[in-house]
Amino acid sequence: QGMVLRMGLADYFKKKRGEFAVESKELGEEIKLTAKNAMIKAVFIYPGDDVSAILNKLKREDTNACIVVTKEKRLVGEISDTDIIRLFLSEVKYEPITKLLNWGYKRGLAYKKPAELANKCKTTVKLDTPIQKVIEVMAKERYTYIPVLDAERRVIGVITPSSLIDLLKDY
Repeated sequence: QGMVLRMGLADYFKKKRGEFAVESKELGEEIKLTAKNAMIKAVFIYPGDDVSAILNKLKREDTNACIVVTKEKRLVGEISDTDIIRLFLSEVKYEPITKLLNWGYKRGLAYKKPAELANKCKTTVKLDTPIQKVIEVMAKERYTYIPVLDAERRVIGVITPSSLIDLLKDY
C-alpha cells in the first residue's frame, strides 16, 4: 500500500489528484507533506515587551514579522515591519504639530506595547495540515506567514513562502 511505482513527478501528482505526496527515493515509500515539513522557527515577542524589543528582533532575526504570544506560547497576534512603518507614518503625518508641542513621533511609539499593536491572525494551521491546503491559504489570502499550532493550540513555528519553496524544491 505504501509503495509507489516510479513515475514522473507530474504524472504522480496528477494521479494523486493534487494531493501533495512524494516518493522517498531510497525507500520507494509515499510521504505526505504537511505543515510540519515546511515549518520554521517563529520569532516570539511577549505582550509586555516594549517597542524596542520588537524593532531589535525584527532586525536581529532578519524577519518581517514577530508572533506575539503569552508565556505559555498561546497566540495573541502578530506584528510586522509594515505595521511599524504604518505607525511611524501616521505619527510623522502630524510632525509639524508634534514639533510645536515638543512631542515627537518616536516618543509616541515608545509607549506602545506589543499587546496594543498586535494584529489578530486570521488563519493558523496544525502540524498535520496538508501542504496543499497551506499553499492554497497562503496564495488566496496573500499571507507572508502562517502560524503553526500544536494540539494544545500553542505556537510552535510558522510557514513562510520561502519555507514552502525550500520544501517543495526538493520534491
